[in-house]
Amino acid sequence: MTNNRFRGYFKHSVDSKGRVAIPTTYRQILPVKTKNELLLNKGRDNTIEVHPLIEWEKFEKDILLKLSRFQTDTLRIRRLLQVNVVMVKIDFQGRILLPSQYKQYARIEGEAIISGVGNYFEIWNPDNFDNYLKQANDHFLSDLENIGKYLEMSKNLNIAELNNDGK
Repeated sequence: MTNNRFRGYFKHSVDSKGRVAIPTTYRQILPVKTKNELLLNKGRDNTIEVHPLIEWEKFEKDILLKLSRFQTDTLRIRRLLQVNVVMVKIDFQGRILLPSQYKQYARIEGEAIISGVGNYFEIWNPDNFDNYLKQANDHFLSDLENIGKYLEMSKNLNIAELNNDGK
């Protein structure tokens, strides 16, 4: 399958037991990435991050485990990102059970927005999602400009490194 990224957003109901269906397009991607096991973590902006197991393990290996355990700030990040992880399984109807502490953290009740972020997706309270989109749209052009500057700087650094390697 060529489309192996989580994109777009969907509104789904959350049942009385706290189960929410994973969008069909996302479930079609999941067999490539995981064996019906997903990791939940508390995300920014009161979201629930949902990671395929393989993606979380890659994040651990490439980033998290490289953070020093001897520095207070990096150890704190390592601990917080690991202590909040909960593994859930997708049931035969394509649903996951949201633990109560996660529903409370994200203020999820009867409905939720499931939004793709590339290699993982997020679960949002619908009102929080709408407010976030409004604020993000207000900053869109300035954010693009800043990212453009960063990419240009990065490109120039890579060219300088190539030039230095050739000497």
